Amino acid sequence: MEDLRMAAAGSPGTGGGTESDGTESGSAGSRSAGSRSAEEQMLRDALGDDLVGELRVLSREPFGSGALTGFEEAPRTQQDAPVRYWYVDTSRKQVESETGFVLGDPERPEARIWLHPADPRLPALAPASFPDAAATLMGRLGISIDRRPELLVYRPGKRAMFRMRAGERETYLKIVRPDASASIVQLQESLRAGGVPVPLITGWSELGIVLTETAAGVALTSRLHEFDPERLLDSIESLREHMGGVDTGRDARASLADRSDWYLTRSAAAVDRALELEGAVIADRSRDAGGDARPGRRAPSGIAALTGPLRAVTDMIESTDASALVVDPDVRRTVHGDLHVGQLFVAEDDASVISGVIDIDTCGLGDPADDEAAFIGHLVASLVLARADEERSAGFRRLLDAAVGRWLAADRPGRVRVAHRTAVHVLAHALAPIERGDLEMATAELAIAVELLEGVHCD
Repeated sequence: MEDLRMAAAGSPGTGGGTESDGTESGSAGSRSAGSRSAEEQMLRDALGDDLVGELRVLSREPFGSGALTGFEEAPRTQQDAPVRYWYVDTSRKQVESETGFVLGDPERPEARIWLHPADPRLPALAPASFPDAAATLMGRLGISIDRRPELLVYRPGKRAMFRMRAGERETYLKIVRPDASASIVQLQESLRAGGVPVPLITGWSELGIVLTETAAGVALTSRLHEFDPERLLDSIESLREHMGGVDTGRDARASLADRSDWYLTRSAAAVDRALELEGAVIADRSRDAGGDARPGRRAPSGIAALTGPLRAVTDMIESTDASALVVDPDVRRTVHGDLHVGQLFVAEDDASVISGVIDIDTCGLGDPADDEAAFIGHLVASLVLARADEERSAGFRRLLDAAVGRWLAADRPGRVRVAHRTAVHVLAHALAPIERGDLEMATAELAIAVELLEGVHCD
C-alpha cells in the first residue's frame, strides 16, 4: 500500500513504507496454480522458462480498474541470476510508451508487466538507477556525484526518491510522472511560503525530475528513544495547522477509506488462497509414507491465529454507521495526504520538535482524519516490523499510545471516522504479508488494531 523504502539503487527490496526487519518468507515459487493470485499467474505465463527464481509478493495497491502488484524473483541458489523485481499492472490505464510485456488489447491491456526500473510511467527512473547514467543526469542539473545513487523510496507508477552524494553533500532526486513535476514544484513552493518546513527545491525538469536539498534536522525514526510523545504530537499538530492554512488549489490524495471494499475483497481472497495451499500440503503429507510434505510445498502457518483479528477488523470496517463517516465541508482543510513517522524530521537538539516534512506530493484539501489514521496505521506496522529491536519498538509504541489517546479520545468529535480509516489502513498494511505467507506479521498488525479500536467503531 505504502512506499517501498530501500537500501540500494535498483533494488526495491522488502517493506511497505515501514521499518523492516529484513525477514523474507512465504515464497510463491512452487505453489499450485489454484493458490496463486491472478497477477502471479499472469507473470508466470508471460515469463515462461525465463522465470528462474522464487516469487514473493512485495506490494499491492488498487490502481485504476485493477491493481499494481510487485514481485521479487529471488534466485534459488547463489549461482543463479541476481534478484529481479517485476511489476504487474492490471489498471487498464494507457501509458505513453510500453517498456515490457503487454497482455491483450494494447489500447486497454489486460495487464502490462515490466522489470524494475523500466517503469513506463516514470521514464526518468531507469537513467537515475545506474551510476554512469545517473552521473550524466545529475551533471545536466549542475550537480556532481561520486557514489552510486541510493534508492530510498519507490512507489510503482507514481514516484521514487534517490539520495545522491558527493563528498559530504547530499541531494535528493525525486522521480515523478512527467506531467506532475511542475505542479509538485508549485505545491512545494506554496507550502514553504506558508511556513511549512519542506525541503528547498534546487532544480526540476518536465521529464519528471525534482531536485531538493535535504530536510532540516534529523529523521524522527533515528531518535525514537529521545522524544517526549505529547510534546512531539503538539509539534505535529502545529505543523498540521500551518499546512491547513495553505491554499494549494488542489485536492489531497483520495482517502484510503474510499477503497475499503478493494482491501476487504483482496484480503479475503488471499486468505482463501492460503487455505487452499494448506489443504494441498496436507493432502501431500497424507500421500507421503514418511509423513512429510514433498519438497517445495509448504503450508502457511498461523491461519487459525489470523482469522479472529482479521474478522474483527473486517467487522469494524463494514459495520461502522455510514452517517458517522460523512465529512462536514467545514472540517476539510489542507492535509499531508500520507502522514507518517517516515515523513518527519526533528531538531537535532530536541527530538520532540518537528523541523521538516517530506513527500508532500499527496498534499491538498482533504479530511484531517485521513492523516491521523495514516499516522496511527503506519505506527502499528512499524511497531510489528521493529519487534526484534526492543528500543525501536518501544519508541513506536510510546508514540502510538499517545496518538491513539489524543486522536481517538472518547470525547473527540469525529473519532469514529478516524477509527474506521485506521482500520482500513491497518488492513492495507496487512495485505502484503498475508499474500506472501507471512501470517504472523499480518496477525500481529491486525491484533494491535483490534486492541486499539475495539468499541470505538460502534460509538
